Amino acid sequence: MLVPLYGFLQGDTIGLMVLVRDHDKVGDVAECLQQAASVRVAPKRNARVYFKGQALDPERTVAEVGLAALDRVDVVEEEP
Repeated sequence: MLVPLYGFLQGDTIGLMVLVRDHDKVGDVAECLQQAASVRVAPKRNARVYFKGQALDPERTVAEVGLAALDRVDVVEEEP
């Protein structure tokens, strides 16, 4: 199932809406958001997805972490 998410990328001035599938991994969500904002912000290797202030495991799926339609996620660069 498609899940529309609001995404905010550290360093960007615009929030984005991306469509992901419930079986996509959280790490793929970070890549998708970074790709969508790449004209304004260079992609980061150590990007992490946060939901409600909690870092999400990049290996778990969107459904497993409980993301639902129109939830807000933040992509933040982590220290290597």
